[in-house]
Amino acid sequence: MKISTSWLKTGAALAAVCLLSACATKSKITADGTTDNPVFPKPYSLTFNKNRGTFPTQAELDKMRPGLTKDDIYKILGRPHYDEGLYGVREWDYLFHFYTPGVGTDPDNTSGVPDITTCQYKVIYDKHKFARSFHWNPVYPADAVCPPKEPKAEPQVIIREIVPAPQKIRQ
Repeated sequence: MKISTSWLKTGAALAAVCLLSACATKSKITADGTTDNPVFPKPYSLTFNKNRGTFPTQAELDKMRPGLTKDDIYKILGRPHYDEGLYGVREWDYLFHFYTPGVGTDPDNTSGVPDITTCQYKVIYDKHKFARSFHWNPVYPADAVCPPKEPKAEPQVIIREIVPAPQKIRQ
């Protein structure tokens, strides 16, 4: 069976379009790295850390600021959790969890662990690949503040009884 060259060209063009569309940015991003409407992926459709996400520390989140490179952010937060494409990627998405006492159990999270607030985090890069804007999206609970305030530790009062040492009697 012979396949005509026109079919091969059409197939190659279709494959190229499909590959390039997979690399397309989800949000409409300006050259300076901003967007009015960030588009987040489905929360539990992660490619990396499959269906899990991570627990960032407040120290890691405090390091996030405009001007960081992709390498800088990779060192701080790790690889993005979602498949962002192969070429010209200008947004990275993460799924983060935070221990939050009093929050129920997310029915969509298969771990079934209670007291966890889940948020998506998006880093948007400018045309020169420097981070310029950062966006949060609450997943569970739907009205969560992201990132949630860290619970303050209750001050601990330690009461120790001081017992005098027994006195030795000299003879």
